Amino acid sequence: MTDLESQSLGEKVKQTYLARVNQLFTNIPEWLKDYPDLQIEHGEVVIGEELTDYYTAPVLVIKTPTQQLAKIEPQGACIMEAEGRIDLAGWLTKEYIIYLVHGGPYLRGKQIFREVTNDGWYWVENNLKNQAHAMNQENFLKLFRRATDYEL
Repeated sequence: MTDLESQSLGEKVKQTYLARVNQLFTNIPEWLKDYPDLQIEHGEVVIGEELTDYYTAPVLVIKTPTQQLAKIEPQGACIMEAEGRIDLAGWLTKEYIIYLVHGGPYLRGKQIFREVTNDGWYWVENNLKNQAHAMNQENFLKLFRRATDYEL
């Protein structure tokens, strides 16, 4: 692969990832609209990856008037077995949201997460259940509670 081809591929990967992040970050305020005590602040993070070089991505901070509850921060597009990762970090724990395509990762020809039926953002539970949950309002609120212990 030539340097020009590599740069073009890196730019395509970056733009695809940022579009996916922005779509999820458009949904989150909508999912939280029934919780008027929660506020969302916007920020940015610089991400540096070998394929894409350095770029900025949006960050969301969810807080109450008195405390920060969670930071939702993109980590990059080049993640093993996924096409992107976003961390949701609360005071209690850090959880991972990954972008899975084509049924998610496979091991010895077998799909690891049978719940991955569509391309999209998934929260993969880090426990013995080993389940993937599509990012929607219900699963986002579960994930948020798990990371922050905040009663919604």
